[in-house]
Amino acid sequence: MRRIIVAIASLVCCSLTARADYIIKEQFENSGLVQHITLRIKDTRIRMDAGDQTSALIDSKTGVTTLLLHPNKAFLKISPEEIKEQTKALTEMLGQNLENPPDAQLQPTGKQEKINGLDTKEYTTTCNGIQMSIFIAKQYPDYQKIVEALYRIQNDPAAQILQSMSIPPDKYPGLPVRTTQTIMGRKLTMTFDSAQETNVPDSDFAIPPEYKELNPPAIAEPENAAVEKGQH
Repeated sequence: MRRIIVAIASLVCCSLTARADYIIKEQFENSGLVQHITLRIKDTRIRMDAGDQTSALIDSKTGVTTLLLHPNKAFLKISPEEIKEQTKALTEMLGQNLENPPDAQLQPTGKQEKINGLDTKEYTTTCNGIQMSIFIAKQYPDYQKIVEALYRIQNDPAAQILQSMSIPPDKYPGLPVRTTQTIMGRKLTMTFDSAQETNVPDSDFAIPPEYKELNPPAIAEPENAAVEKGQH
């Protein structure tokens, strides 16, 4: 469960989302392991496919995240309360001040690099104690249409707690192509591959009818409560 929450947190911090229907492809590197991610975005819904094993359906209206476990043909629903608790624990472990929004200022380093055919320039910043390196393509066509909704996933009440770890979209002078940061001792890198504005069908956000729901693991009772219950 914690790995899933970290992945969602990384998506909030690093990924690109948009108000129109989009299919966005990225590469997510976690401590040297590379995973290909496809985001399908429609209205207030986001589908994140991580390879062919797992998908996450995120509904920012209800705050519910549904995990699709394809090999098992099963799904698991994670409530907004669960996500809030996990993300709160994560940010507290990072020493984040959740009450104060970040005042991140992007500073150019002068370093230039061609990434996936795009000319980019490096900027660095510290966002509430997290050091970030961001390679930005200033000449990407209509980049504002992608970055203007960088906070979209955070409209979900369960994810708003992560705003202190994100950079406001108006701070970007172009398209963030590669974002690198270190969270909990792990180097996380999100690299933009492509974005396609297209009509994403509603069926992409539906749970396949043959999938069975998994019951989440029961929360263990505190030891004292169990003892007291046994005394009655």
